[in-house]
Amino acid sequence: MRTLLVFTLVSALTCGSLLGAAKEKMPDPVLAASRKIDALLQKGYEEQGIQANPPASDEVFVRRIYLDIIGRIPTEQETLAFLESEHPRKRVRLINQLLNSEGYVSNYYNYWADILRAKTRLNGAGASRPAGIAYSEWIKDSLRDNTPYDLFVRQMVSASGNTWDNPEVGYYLRDYGMPLDNLAITTQVFLGTQIVCAQCHNHPFDTWTQMDYYHLSAYTYGMQGTNGSPNDGAAMKMAKRSDMDTMGAGKGDLRRAFSEILKPVRFNNVLERERVLQLPHDYKYEDAKPKDRVDPQVPFGPDATVSGADHPVHAFADWLTSTENPRFTTVIANRLWKKAFGLALIEPLDDMREDTVAMNPELMTFLEKKMKDFNYDMKAFLKMVYNTQAYQRMASPEEVALGETYYFPGPILRRMTAEQIWDSVVAMVVENPEAPNLEVALNKKRQMLEVELIAKSVYDQSPEQFLKNGYEIANLQQKLAADLQATQENLAAARDAKDEKGVKAAIREASRIRGQLADQIETVVYKDGLKGKFAEVAVNSTGEEADAFLGELVDVLNREYGETEQGMDAAAEDRRGFVRSLVDSMLAEDKAALKDWQRQREQEEVEAWSVDTPKEKSSYKTFTKLREKLDRASDIESPAPRGHFLREFGQSDREVVDNANDQAAITQALSLLNGPAISAMTSRYSLLSRQIAQEETREGKIDSLFLTMLSRYPTNEEFDLVKDSLDSDDNLGLAGLTWTLLNTRQFLFIE
Repeated sequence: MRTLLVFTLVSALTCGSLLGAAKEKMPDPVLAASRKIDALLQKGYEEQGIQANPPASDEVFVRRIYLDIIGRIPTEQETLAFLESEHPRKRVRLINQLLNSEGYVSNYYNYWADILRAKTRLNGAGASRPAGIAYSEWIKDSLRDNTPYDLFVRQMVSASGNTWDNPEVGYYLRDYGMPLDNLAITTQVFLGTQIVCAQCHNHPFDTWTQMDYYHLSAYTYGMQGTNGSPNDGAAMKMAKRSDMDTMGAGKGDLRRAFSEILKPVRFNNVLERERVLQLPHDYKYEDAKPKDRVDPQVPFGPDATVSGADHPVHAFADWLTSTENPRFTTVIANRLWKKAFGLALIEPLDDMREDTVAMNPELMTFLEKKMKDFNYDMKAFLKMVYNTQAYQRMASPEEVALGETYYFPGPILRRMTAEQIWDSVVAMVVENPEAPNLEVALNKKRQMLEVELIAKSVYDQSPEQFLKNGYEIANLQQKLAADLQATQENLAAARDAKDEKGVKAAIREASRIRGQLADQIETVVYKDGLKGKFAEVAVNSTGEEADAFLGELVDVLNREYGETEQGMDAAAEDRRGFVRSLVDSMLAEDKAALKDWQRQREQEEVEAWSVDTPKEKSSYKTFTKLREKLDRASDIESPAPRGHFLREFGQSDREVVDNANDQAAITQALSLLNGPAISAMTSRYSLLSRQIAQEETREGKIDSLFLTMLSRYPTNEEFDLVKDSLDSDDNLGLAGLTWTLLNTRQFLFIE
């Protein structure tokens, strides 16, 4: 069963911490590698006559490691648990625990989504939303499973098929219709090389030639997204052999009908096609002629031999991720080093050239070796880096200019990313901030199931069946087009007459007409296709391999309506729509479990928080509405809508690789002053407020605030500055003090 298993999902969030506890002892080779890194850095300190930064205090370390690994500040309880621990290996233990937590998945998803330009709407079109969701969830699953980096990349680069079976095809769908641009992104992200200008001419500053670019592009040129179906082409050929006019539809009418039928499943398929790549018509170099055919060939490293039985993309994926590839391992080791220290050993990290030299060549070589020794296990690599003395030193506040050598006496002082600021706010409002929004998860699942169901209903129709349905929809389109034209004329006339009621009525009528077409496609085409599929399920149930997805739907309909056909008829008459009705039937148990969980949580909170007066009930309702909007950044639409907190604080628009920024702006201060984040934090029901309310003394309340927001106790001077914000009843002036601390350098920066 494809049940969401709400309660199982919630409880599963604790698995990471249990796994971390079970593996508390880090393998000696990892810690030994950490010491080797420190020795290589120490050598550089001595050669340059520089002093390493002092060791970071536990207060600094606990805040930094939470932000760097799980992307948020620790809660007061998490901070105190670490500060009060006397375990000699408590830093090692905490690193293990965090790397095996759901927070790691969330934080590193944000990191990879920026690099891979992963978007909820992969191509800016609403139809691509299910594919974008599936791709994002696949990235998270890969991080959760700790998929080796080389396999992670190979799966994306060689992906074909559809999004519900192979969601990693989102890598190609992200650049739908732009195979040459996709190749440029591939080399930038995984080989650290900017070759995009070689698409038009030889690289002016590197050894890349335009011919190199096209040779490499020939491997992936055949990876083609398609918005068609396996049967529309054959159906159109059949139509050409018949007299279309006798069916009441012409060639253009039929194509429009096919397009409308397939609209919900657009941007979901990538095919391995044999496509010939040619040089551009204006190719000007002497090694070939314009429009010459280009065969696959790699510019460096081991050969990537194309077998006659394989698509060239598989040879390319193997070459790209090979341990013998001179760039692949260097780039990921360099990226993860920068993720921890704020600066890469090779900068810029995605513009490596033949003459590029690392700031510490010996260290770079060692990191490459360890990445290979760890079999591209990114968690093992990060454990090694985070356990170095260098990482656990105080941060260097000086900005390192491009071209200047930095010897890593400690990490670089960095401003939090937009996602880290947002997720830290979330952690101060809700308990268990890593818990997923189950309602959002259910909606995502619904969208993916709907597109899969539609695809199964149309992709396997015979050309004859698809053509018959196409003619019916084409004829309906012709009829509705006339009705729609009349409505558009009424709308124009109402606007000219400034008839507001007439305008609204015309808009409603236009929407109703368009809805008629969508309803007819569902009840005619999709229902017709599913009848045949359900018949196959009935046959296969006798012993042959069945379609599990459709088999589950048949079981649900039989339980609910007694028989499949009766259930389909009921769905066709449902106001929600045929497909939505069927999918809702599949998710009925999930939805009921979600409502039970929500009801139980509300009852527990109302009782525990003493919500018993009309004023308190109103306040609680306001808080719950605010809380609904406070999902972790990784669960919010990617990128967030314009004007959202995340975008205001510099979240990437996912259009360019690694496109986030950390520049301050006046709108950010306004977001913290007037936005829903500060309202949620200062609500009496937020985690922060409830913790402070539990403290009986003025000192305890101030300590709680500082431990939550800065992971340390206040100094005597700070206490004297803020104590006057307590009123005569010793209640904290929370809004003012919270806003003040939110805007301090200590809160917004990772020390």
